Amino acid sequence: MKRAVLLGGLVLACTRPPEECKLFNMETAVNKLEAVFLKAECDLDYIEQKLEFEIRKSLPDNSVEQENPVKLLEELSLVKLRYKSLCGQMEKISAQQKETMDCMHTTLVNTIRLVQHLQHQVDFEQSPLSEEEKAAVQKLEDLNILVDA
Repeated sequence: MKRAVLLGGLVLACTRPPEECKLFNMETAVNKLEAVFLKAECDLDYIEQKLEFEIRKSLPDNSVEQENPVKLLEELSLVKLRYKSLCGQMEKISAQQKETMDCMHTTLVNTIRLVQHLQHQVDFEQSPLSEEEKAAVQKLEDLNILVDA
């Protein structure tokens, strides 16, 4: 695409810069961006070092390494991550435990019903229960498991 420029009564035709000039301009822009990012990274490193220096300067001379607030904050974030992980595991275990207890409850109820049904079929005369058996029956009744057929 040509552009016309009027210069001292002469008309000059201008063209766009050649493609290699565009690439050079992009390369220059990229180099400038890289320089900006490198400077930002250096600035952040400097700020981090200055902050650590100020913290160390404010700590007493006999302070233990674990008393360093920066280290404590890092450890705190690790503890938080571990806590979240453990909470997730606990929820899974709790759900599995409930499922297992429900399954055991159902199996026990079905077994008791089956035993009671078989006892009625054969006219089984039940002998008096021992103290241990009475305690076991009481625990089962407390759990609302025993069902009369």
